[in-house]
Amino acid sequence: HSSACVRCKSQSSNFRGFSTMQSLRCLRMIMIGAPGSGKGTISSRMVRDYDFSHLSSGDLLRNQILARTAAGTEAKRYVDDGKLVPDSLMVRLFMGEVEKLGKKNWLLDGFPRTVNQAEALDAQQEIDVVINLDVPFETIVERIQQRWVHEPSGRVYHNEFHPPQNPGKDNITGEPLTQRS
Repeated sequence: HSSACVRCKSQSSNFRGFSTMQSLRCLRMIMIGAPGSGKGTISSRMVRDYDFSHLSSGDLLRNQILARTAAGTEAKRYVDDGKLVPDSLMVRLFMGEVEKLGKKNWLLDGFPRTVNQAEALDAQQEIDVVINLDVPFETIVERIQQRWVHEPSGRVYHNEFHPPQNPGKDNITGEPLTQRS
Protein backbone atom coordinates (compact mmCIF):
# COMPACT_ATOMS: atom_id res chain seq x y z
CA HIS A 1 0.00 0.00 0.00
CA SER A 2 0.96 3.67 -0.19
CA SER A 3 2.38 5.90 2.53
CA ALA A 4 -1.17 6.07 3.90
CA CYS A 5 -0.45 2.78 5.66
CA VAL A 6 1.53 2.28 8.81
CA ARG A 7 4.94 1.13 7.66
CA CYS A 8 7.57 -0.09 10.02
CA LYS A 9 11.15 0.69 9.03
CA SER A 10 12.08 -2.86 9.95
CA GLN A 11 10.24 -5.71 8.20
CA SER A 12 10.10 -7.64 11.48
CA SER A 13 8.57 -4.75 13.44
CA ASN A 14 4.99 -4.93 14.61
CA PHE A 15 3.24 -2.27 16.65
CA ARG A 16 0.15 -3.79 18.30
CA GLY A 17 -1.27 -5.23 15.14
CA PHE A 18 -0.17 -2.42 12.84
CA SER A 19 2.47 -4.24 10.84
CA THR A 20 3.89 -3.63 7.40
CA MET A 21 1.59 -6.25 5.93
CA GLN A 22 -1.82 -5.53 7.41
CA SER A 23 -2.44 -1.82 7.90
CA LEU A 24 -4.79 -0.13 5.50
CA ARG A 25 -4.98 3.37 6.99
CA CYS A 26 -2.97 5.94 8.86
CA LEU A 27 -2.23 5.51 12.54
CA ARG A 28 -3.07 8.50 14.74
CA MET A 29 -1.42 8.55 18.16
CA ILE A 30 -1.34 10.94 21.10
CA MET A 31 1.23 10.85 23.90
CA ILE A 32 0.38 12.77 27.06
CA GLY A 33 2.09 13.19 30.40
CA ALA A 34 3.60 15.73 32.72
CA PRO A 35 6.72 17.68 31.70
CA GLY A 36 9.68 15.37 32.31
CA SER A 37 7.61 12.20 32.00
CA GLY A 38 9.49 11.05 28.89
CA LYS A 39 7.20 12.08 26.03
CA GLY A 40 10.05 13.47 23.93
CA THR A 41 12.33 10.50 24.54
CA ILE A 42 9.69 7.91 23.72
CA SER A 43 8.41 9.91 20.74
CA SER A 44 11.90 10.14 19.23
CA ARG A 45 12.29 6.37 19.53
CA MET A 46 8.91 5.74 17.89
CA VAL A 47 9.82 8.09 15.03
CA ARG A 48 13.16 6.32 14.67
CA ASP A 49 11.66 2.81 14.62
CA TYR A 50 8.32 3.40 12.85
CA ASP A 51 7.09 5.56 10.01
CA PHE A 52 5.60 8.41 12.07
CA SER A 53 5.55 12.16 11.70
CA HIS A 54 6.00 13.75 15.10
CA LEU A 55 4.43 17.00 16.30
CA SER A 56 5.53 18.33 19.68
CA SER A 57 3.70 21.21 21.34
CA GLY A 58 6.98 22.81 22.44
CA ASP A 59 8.63 22.45 19.03
CA LEU A 60 5.54 23.75 17.25
CA LEU A 61 5.33 26.84 19.47
CA ARG A 62 9.07 27.55 19.14
CA ASN A 63 8.95 27.20 15.35
CA GLN A 64 5.88 29.42 15.00
CA ILE A 65 7.43 32.07 17.26
CA LEU A 66 10.78 31.99 15.43
CA ALA A 67 9.04 32.17 12.04
CA ARG A 68 7.07 35.18 13.32
CA THR A 69 3.80 33.82 11.97
CA ALA A 70 0.60 35.56 13.07
CA ALA A 71 -0.18 32.66 15.41
CA GLY A 72 3.44 32.58 16.63
CA THR A 73 3.36 36.30 17.42
CA GLU A 74 0.11 35.85 19.31
CA ALA A 75 1.50 32.84 21.22
CA LYS A 76 4.70 34.73 22.07
CA ARG A 77 2.73 37.34 24.02
CA TYR A 78 1.40 34.61 26.32
CA VAL A 79 4.73 32.80 26.62
CA ASP A 80 6.60 36.04 27.41
CA ASP A 81 4.07 36.79 30.17
CA GLY A 82 4.52 33.27 31.61
CA LYS A 83 0.95 32.36 30.73
CA LEU A 84 -0.46 29.29 29.03
CA VAL A 85 -1.28 29.68 25.36
CA PRO A 86 -5.11 29.62 25.07
CA ASP A 87 -6.80 26.43 23.91
CA SER A 88 -8.25 28.06 20.80
CA LEU A 89 -4.79 29.13 19.61
CA MET A 90 -3.18 25.75 20.37
CA VAL A 91 -5.97 23.95 18.52
CA ARG A 92 -5.58 26.28 15.52
CA LEU A 93 -1.79 25.71 15.47
CA PHE A 94 -2.00 21.93 15.80
CA MET A 95 -4.88 21.39 13.40
CA GLY A 96 -3.07 23.42 10.76
CA GLU A 97 0.00 21.20 11.15
CA VAL A 98 -2.02 17.97 11.26
CA GLU A 99 -3.76 18.95 8.03
CA LYS A 100 -0.35 19.40 6.35
CA LEU A 101 0.55 15.79 7.22
CA GLY A 102 -2.19 14.46 4.96
CA LYS A 103 -2.00 10.69 4.62
CA LYS A 104 0.92 10.13 6.99
CA ASN A 105 1.02 8.35 10.32
CA TRP A 106 1.42 10.85 13.15
CA LEU A 107 2.21 11.09 16.82
CA LEU A 108 1.24 14.16 18.84
CA ASP A 109 3.47 14.87 21.83
CA GLY A 110 2.07 17.19 24.49
CA PHE A 111 -1.18 17.95 22.68
CA PRO A 112 -3.93 17.92 23.70
CA ARG A 113 -3.25 19.18 27.24
CA THR A 114 -6.78 20.16 28.21
CA VAL A 115 -10.28 18.74 27.84
CA ASN A 116 -11.19 21.57 25.44
CA GLN A 117 -8.19 20.77 23.23
CA ALA A 118 -9.02 17.04 23.33
CA GLU A 119 -12.64 17.67 22.35
CA ALA A 120 -11.61 19.93 19.47
CA LEU A 121 -9.11 17.34 18.20
CA ASP A 122 -11.63 14.51 18.58
CA ALA A 123 -14.19 16.46 16.54
CA GLN A 124 -11.75 16.73 13.63
CA GLN A 125 -9.61 13.58 13.76
CA GLU A 126 -10.09 9.92 14.58
CA ILE A 127 -7.53 8.90 17.21
CA ASP A 128 -6.32 5.30 17.34
CA VAL A 129 -4.03 5.23 20.38
CA VAL A 130 -3.55 7.43 23.44
CA ILE A 131 -0.51 6.82 25.62
CA ASN A 132 -0.62 8.43 29.06
CA LEU A 133 2.76 8.44 30.79
CA ASP A 134 2.06 8.20 34.51
CA VAL A 135 5.41 8.87 36.18
CA PRO A 136 5.87 9.45 39.93
CA PHE A 137 6.33 13.11 40.85
CA GLU A 138 9.69 12.44 42.54
CA THR A 139 11.05 10.88 39.34
CA ILE A 140 9.93 13.86 37.28
CA VAL A 141 11.60 16.30 39.71
CA GLU A 142 14.87 14.32 39.51
CA ARG A 143 14.74 14.33 35.70
CA ILE A 144 13.99 18.05 35.42
CA GLN A 145 16.75 18.98 37.89
CA GLN A 146 19.25 17.26 35.58
CA ARG A 147 17.80 18.67 32.32
CA TRP A 148 19.31 21.55 30.33
CA VAL A 149 17.69 23.05 27.24
CA HIS A 150 18.91 25.08 24.29
CA GLU A 151 15.82 27.30 24.09
CA PRO A 152 16.08 28.47 20.45
CA SER A 153 16.23 24.90 19.08
CA GLY A 154 14.58 22.88 21.83
CA ARG A 155 17.59 20.54 22.08
CA VAL A 156 17.59 18.82 25.45
CA TYR A 157 20.59 17.65 27.46
CA HIS A 158 20.71 15.66 30.68
CA ASN A 159 23.64 15.73 33.08
CA GLU A 160 23.69 11.94 33.42
CA PHE A 161 22.24 10.47 30.22
CA HIS A 162 23.09 13.04 27.52
CA PRO A 163 25.43 15.72 28.87
CA PRO A 164 26.59 18.63 26.70
CA GLN A 165 30.20 18.39 25.51
CA ASN A 166 30.96 21.66 27.33
CA PRO A 167 28.94 22.18 30.53
CA GLY A 168 26.26 24.81 30.09
CA LYS A 169 26.81 25.15 26.31
CA ASP A 170 24.85 23.78 23.35
CA ASN A 171 26.84 21.19 21.37
CA ILE A 172 25.97 22.72 18.00
CA THR A 173 25.93 26.49 18.53
CA GLY A 174 27.94 26.89 21.74
CA GLU A 175 25.13 29.11 23.05
CA PRO A 176 24.16 28.95 26.72
CA LEU A 177 21.77 26.30 28.00
CA THR A 178 19.01 27.02 30.48
CA GLN A 179 17.09 25.05 33.04
CA ARG A 180 13.33 25.30 33.02
CA SER A 181 11.66 25.65 36.36
